[in-house]
Amino acid sequence: MKASQQELLGLYKSALQAFLEKADESALEEAYELGRRALAQEISLIQMVGIHCEALEQVLPLVSKKEDANGVLRSSAKFLIEGLTPYEMTISGYRETNAALQASEERYRELFENANDIVFTTDCEGRLTSINRAGERITGYRRDEPPPVPVNVLALEYFEQAARLFEQLVAGGGPITQEFEILAKDGRPITVEVSARPIISEGKTVGIQGIARDITERKRAEQALHRLNETLEERARHIAHELHDEASQLLVSVHIAIDGLAQTLPPSGQQTISEIKELIEQIESELRRLSHELCPTILDDLGLVPAIEFLAQGVSKRFGIPITVEGNTNGRLSPQVEVALYRIVQEALTNTTRHARATNASVRLQKENNKIHLMISDNGVGFDVQSVLGKKGNRGLGLIGMRERLIPLHGECSIKSAPGKGTEISVTVPSEGKDAYSYPSGR
Repeated sequence: MKASQQELLGLYKSALQAFLEKADESALEEAYELGRRALAQEISLIQMVGIHCEALEQVLPLVSKKEDANGVLRSSAKFLIEGLTPYEMTISGYRETNAALQASEERYRELFENANDIVFTTDCEGRLTSINRAGERITGYRRDEPPPVPVNVLALEYFEQAARLFEQLVAGGGPITQEFEILAKDGRPITVEVSARPIISEGKTVGIQGIARDITERKRAEQALHRLNETLEERARHIAHELHDEASQLLVSVHIAIDGLAQTLPPSGQQTISEIKELIEQIESELRRLSHELCPTILDDLGLVPAIEFLAQGVSKRFGIPITVEGNTNGRLSPQVEVALYRIVQEALTNTTRHARATNASVRLQKENNKIHLMISDNGVGFDVQSVLGKKGNRGLGLIGMRERLIPLHGECSIKSAPGKGTEISVTVPSEGKDAYSYPSGR
């Protein structure tokens, strides 16, 4: 496409979007002026139609939630006709305009029918008025059958919530995005993420238009991660219990045995006994540390920030790296969020001590708009993020594990690093932790 056509495409797209979103009559005037400009630049009618189709394809995802398929089609056709009016100087130009309209309709219909997501419309009573092929394929309901009421395909526990949101839409409320479970015609449960908006005509709501994405496999993956994280936490708790109780009892027995042995040794052997007892006490201290880090009771008792401070103090003492902990969470968080964020900090500080060769590190926490923002950074040697994430070593698995811990919480994790530039790990997660795994100790 030439530079002049590319510039015209940008102007045409903006005017088309304004018209489809607001039915702005001034945009029609702009369409006519763009048609005149195209003629002046010797852009053929077919090329102008191509510009319209390309603009419509780009604008369609932005406006398709605001009107039904037929409404968008009619409005875009009206805009195209206005843009092609300057071409209607001859009979051949008129015929080409009609052909272009048909091509435009076919193009839009192809986009509608070949979408991977369910695209549907309903009337104000909740009856389906249109659905695309994806809707037939996923739900099993055919368009040549009597249409079901969407509420009738909802799983029972979603009735009340769906009815409330539907009433909001019919009343002209803003767009909604919500997860539901629906039942296919054969009874299969399907989890969908629905985005829906009211269809407005002459200031009144005449129906609802929506797009539903099948997220069943994604939810199954989240549930699998849920179970995996629960299993890992349970194993950590079990190991911590063995370290704290069973290993400690064995060391107590060793202390008693050494005390008994000390009584039989001459004074020259007492120094050796003292050195042995000091080593055993160091072992006891290390076992207590491991037990607390594997199953941090301070997290249960005092919350996330004190637990991270205790963790940072231990890491700093063992490896000689100053670690600062700043910020707060303005109260306790849900148990699943606290556990996940604690484990992420633990993994990040482990990577810092093992790989970064850093001289300082920091952990910052902040709660804002029902979200928790966590940042762990160091001034170490850094690394190539994509290269490390692509490897199967412990470090790559650790970074991937951070992200996987956040999936059931609907959280996000970004990692910024480069050789010689240090590392910064940013985490954002809803503070409520809905639909997440539970803490194994039953908090």
